[in-house]
Amino acid sequence: MQDLPEASPSREDSAGSEHSRQPTGRVWPLAAAAGLVCSAVVAGLLWFVTVPYYAMWPGPIGEVVDFVTVEGGPSVHPLNGDLYLLTVSLQEVNTFALVEGWLDPSVDVVPRDLIRPEGVTPEEHRERNLQMMDRSVDSAILAALEYLGVPVTRAEDGVLVVSVLEDGPAAGILEHGDVVVAVEHAPVKSLEEATDAIGSREVGDIVVLSILREEERYDLEVILAEHLEKPGRPMVGVGLGDYTPPVELPFEIDIDRATSGGGPSAGMMYALGLIDLLTEEDLVRGNIIAGTGTISSDGHVGPVGGVRQKVIAAQNAGARYILVPQENYPDAVAAGRDGVEIMAISSIGEAVEAVRGLPA
Repeated sequence: MQDLPEASPSREDSAGSEHSRQPTGRVWPLAAAAGLVCSAVVAGLLWFVTVPYYAMWPGPIGEVVDFVTVEGGPSVHPLNGDLYLLTVSLQEVNTFALVEGWLDPSVDVVPRDLIRPEGVTPEEHRERNLQMMDRSVDSAILAALEYLGVPVTRAEDGVLVVSVLEDGPAAGILEHGDVVVAVEHAPVKSLEEATDAIGSREVGDIVVLSILREEERYDLEVILAEHLEKPGRPMVGVGLGDYTPPVELPFEIDIDRATSGGGPSAGMMYALGLIDLLTEEDLVRGNIIAGTGTISSDGHVGPVGGVRQKVIAAQNAGARYILVPQENYPDAVAAGRDGVEIMAISSIGEAVEAVRGLPA
């Protein structure tokens, strides 16, 4: 049998074949466009979604004495040099800022709970920071005047009620902002004294707490309950914090906490700047000095957060010397900044001596 030749496609068949393939070439651009639109939508949504982290980067610096005003007191001596307070900038981040923070060597990304504990709203967090700032400024003034030997009249010492446990033994009796000045009529001047006085009682005991509330003094009774985390131990059911009692100063001192940007960690530098202004001796002697550290009313310098970012900010500002709390010294040195000398400080007296010992 003779093989028949293959039939070649007719012109109509060829035309029909081309027509059937044309839509296939248009699918890819449409699919790519759709993918880009979806990606843009997702990216837009992620931009407005915060993640449970804060980014911490070097914040603005400030010349301490620009925020300190003294009136009606001893002569004020202008600063010869610079004393900078250091800050960090904090912000809750979205996914993109989180990745950017991980890639930036000057930024630290920290879990949100370390900055703002769970259950605390941003407004409550801000209010607590403002209260801490107020106490820091008051403590800085007291520490400076005590170092200078200037007498002040202090109100009664005590410990501050910073929180009240819901449904705890003190609920409805004590309030946030109360100051506990005595337990069973025995004065308490520190957290340790208050904790020891309460811990020496038994669960079920009625304890008399003497408090100050809006400048009025009250004796309130609380029935001690068993501690939620320490079985067998009594508790009042409140959170306590340090308290700086109001004082009557011999002259007017104002520290502009609103515009300085310095929180509690600026306490040491506030005190150091005030001492320099009220001291005839030229302490700074033309040097550029930066520093950070909390301070108590008796002059103790305490640790701060964000010390790595603060060291970077100090160097960027041209500081040659940086004062940091003793506890933060290893992290400050580990920041690895060249051209600066970092000094560990544990008290306002040490800070003054460190500055005094620098070459002019």
